[in-house]
Amino acid sequence: MYKFIAQLKTIVTLAIITIVLSSCSNASESDNIIGHWVMTQVVYDDGSTNQLEAGNFVDIKPDTITEIIKDHGSRQYPYIRQDNVLTLTADGEQISWQIVSEAKHRLEIATPIGKYVLSR
Repeated sequence: MYKFIAQLKTIVTLAIITIVLSSCSNASESDNIIGHWVMTQVVYDDGSTNQLEAGNFVDIKPDTITEIIKDHGSRQYPYIRQDNVLTLTADGEQISWQIVSEAKHRLEIATPIGKYVLSR
């Protein structure tokens, strides 16, 4: 009986450690994109690009994304992240943004408009 209880404790301990490590891993993944990003260009599906002038930003917070587009104002969307897919809610519709490339100072996100190239 003692051996069974010891094995059960080991299994429960390993399960708790796995859950804690897993949730820490997901939190740090989401934290990498959190912050104020400068939108430098948009790459369209046909390969053409739009080099953007200063004044265009994307602010990513833990539960909202705000696009600040010069001469067009700002729009804020609640979102959730699952792996590399950000699902935004806009006017009751869900829109998917796919993280193409993620680094400390550069982020590329495929959106329905085109691929946003962002930097910090």
